[in-house]
Amino acid sequence: MTDEYTVGVAADMAGVSVRTLHHYDQIGLVRPSSRSPAGYRLYTEADLGRLQRVLFYRELDLDLGDIAEVVSDPKITDEGHLRRQRELIEQRIGRCQGMLAVIDRELTARKGGISLTLHERCKVWGGDRLLEHMDDAERRWGHQPSFAQRQLRTAAYTEQDWLRLRDELHVIHRRLADSLSQGVPATDPAVTDLAEQLRQHTDRWFHDCGYDKHRELAELYRTNQRSGRNYDDMAPGLSQYVHDAIMANCDRVKS
Repeated sequence: MTDEYTVGVAADMAGVSVRTLHHYDQIGLVRPSSRSPAGYRLYTEADLGRLQRVLFYRELDLDLGDIAEVVSDPKITDEGHLRRQRELIEQRIGRCQGMLAVIDRELTARKGGISLTLHERCKVWGGDRLLEHMDDAERRWGHQPSFAQRQLRTAAYTEQDWLRLRDELHVIHRRLADSLSQGVPATDPAVTDLAEQLRQHTDRWFHDCGYDKHRELAELYRTNQRSGRNYDDMAPGLSQYVHDAIMANCDRVKS
């Protein structure tokens, strides 16, 4: 004889309430195959299998109408249900990963002293480029006073502050790239003046940047893969050119 389970036992086995099973029966989603002589619902293994599929789809946020259609489709085998459920789980994982990425970006922004929203950051930079290597920056310089100073300053910047900062830096970079393309030596006074503007920009917007500190940054521009790539993406060889211009500017000030 096929095992049959009362509604209370079936509810316990499935981890749902008796009231839920009553509701599923009333809407025709999971109906017991039979009833006892006293009129009590009795569920078979097949009924419980259908219930399990319903609960699984429910957990994946399908509404009851869609679930009823799916589980009642005679063309879908048990394996078909499993494949469909796996596909839905993968979609959910993708959504969750996307949500985690957004949360991580916001945490990185706050850790880096950036109070702008994602929309504002995209408006300023056209994306989240400033955050892409924030963790790397913290690992490299998080112990230095200049990093804490940078965080403190930038935390107070509005969108308009960031736009001014960006535009000012863009002008300096464009002029440096133009000088490079025109063959002006990095030691030329016009170019070292641009290097001085670059130092003052850092000193004004981010952290104290004396000439010794600027020499350190110049070495970074030349040797660090990310920083160098950022410059060389603007113009091939610009990272070395900026390094040489900064060094020449520091030398002329100290001479």
